[in-house]
Amino acid sequence: MKKLLILLTLIGCEKFEYNDAPEMWMHIYSDLPYENGIYIFDYPDGQESSYFKIHYDSYPLQRVFWYSPDEFYVVMWQDTIWTPVINFNTYADDNGLGHQMVYVNPTLIGDTLNLIGAASSENYPFEEIAQEILVKIQ
Repeated sequence: MKKLLILLTLIGCEKFEYNDAPEMWMHIYSDLPYENGIYIFDYPDGQESSYFKIHYDSYPLQRVFWYSPDEFYVVMWQDTIWTPVINFNTYADDNGLGHQMVYVNPTLIGDTLNLIGAASSENYPFEEIAQEILVKIQ
């Protein structure tokens, strides 16, 4: 009987841990040269526009929202249209890897672009993790 009571006690015990930490994680980086906390993009001579790629690691299929205070403009039908240098969102792949392209033109040469990625968890929709990288256009 003693053995049965011990066995039932061991089988019936279940360890329960509660973790209130948000299920969010993200790392943004680039393959560009890196100096003093700033990535460097050498604008190609004679080009009307160009792009460079930034990468991020996060959870699989994580949606990442992108922001930047830096914009470029085009004049269309006598109207000036301002557009951010980075598109508004991307999704990580099944391995949690993702990429985002950033548009640059000659008007941005000499500027340092602020590129901000932000993600939130499905379980914590009102909490967000954000990371910013700086890229100098020269």
